[in-house]
Amino acid sequence: MNYTVWETLLLFFTYAVLGWAGTVAADAFRTGRFVNTGTLNGPVNLTSGIVLTLAAILSEQYAANFFGLFLLTAMIITAAGPICGFLSERVLGRKLWDYTSGEYNTFNGWKGLVRTLISTLLALIVVLFLHPYLYIAIQLIPPTALKVIDTILLVVLGLDLLSTFVAMRVIRRWENRRLMEVSASLRDIRMTWGSRLVSAIRRRLWKAFPELADAPNRGDGFGRPAEGRVFARGLCVHKLFWVFLICALMGDLIETVFVWVTSGVLMSRSSLLYGTFSVVWGLGGVLFTIVLAPLRERSDRFVFFGGFLLGGAYEYLCSVFTEIVFGTVFWDYSDMPFNIQGRTNLLFMFFWGVMALVWVKAIDPVFNRGIEKIPPVLGTVLTWILAVLMALDIGVTGLAMGRYVARSTGAESANTVESFLDNQYPDELIEWVWPNMVMVEE
Repeated sequence: MNYTVWETLLLFFTYAVLGWAGTVAADAFRTGRFVNTGTLNGPVNLTSGIVLTLAAILSEQYAANFFGLFLLTAMIITAAGPICGFLSERVLGRKLWDYTSGEYNTFNGWKGLVRTLISTLLALIVVLFLHPYLYIAIQLIPPTALKVIDTILLVVLGLDLLSTFVAMRVIRRWENRRLMEVSASLRDIRMTWGSRLVSAIRRRLWKAFPELADAPNRGDGFGRPAEGRVFARGLCVHKLFWVFLICALMGDLIETVFVWVTSGVLMSRSSLLYGTFSVVWGLGGVLFTIVLAPLRERSDRFVFFGGFLLGGAYEYLCSVFTEIVFGTVFWDYSDMPFNIQGRTNLLFMFFWGVMALVWVKAIDPVFNRGIEKIPPVLGTVLTWILAVLMALDIGVTGLAMGRYVARSTGAESANTVESFLDNQYPDELIEWVWPNMVMVEE
């Protein structure tokens, strides 16, 4: 997939702003106030823009090789640190960052190893989860409008670079009043955006934790929640999300080990493109928690038969859903005795009953206590972050699956978005993630 110059420029500017916003948000949680990050006057982080744009463009060549993409991104980040630091020191006359104080550092302190690994993981999250949506959004912009937007942004960036150079070099005899006014305006924009971002974070946290507003402490970021506050107390949305996440992870690992032990084949059992998560197990855990948890004090046979019937019906409906929506079948038990249209069978319904009994009587109480021990602010922030990433992952999976089904019927790409999906999610990647998937004939 070849990106045009104008598409590449808009990607760069978008990622530069997102990188700046990310560092501002991180510092806001740490200090509880706006920290003016970035080198220029405007709300941009040039290093983030360059790194993320390169990683996004090159990611198509490593779509089916996650390890290769990880190494490529790490190399880009490792090179970007010293190069940008060296250029800024030579041009601006000062060193803007230094990691020599860290336990691990490379390139004479330009980039710490730990920081590089963290930056690589964050960059991969952006490239894998956000980039497809951003690319599709850019394709919706008319070509003429795209050129106008990029031109305006280039002019503003050029003025910002020039004014920053003048200000940091302190060449008073060459100062231009209008240039300084532009610089001040851009600085005001960054301060305004930064302050609004921090204010939005503060309002959201104070709404969720009113006690933070009573005694804010700069040393504690936005303050400490009141003693006795418990994260995700009782049966609530936050707790159900964590149940979904943990059950999806455990279910995928259990299936992977089971298939490996019984067949000697190590294969992917994930429902999603990225991450070892089984949506069927995750939703099953949520369903069991909502429906069967009230039976915890009842006899074991009530819980067993509830899981027997509920699990069988749930597995059957999941099979019907994937066949209707995607035209695919991910499991078929037609060759097993006592099967119900190949979608489930009595043996697996028995397993569902046993799992329901173990879950309700033994595992769910432990999960409840463990989840409620998560610090309230940390738990709330992590829940929102992971929920957004999961939603993006599910959306990307749906786009990739839909295009794979279309390709299998011989449909050629009709536009740049479909070409992007074909390159980003080739058949070998789809078939590696879902090796047992079978297309349903019309």
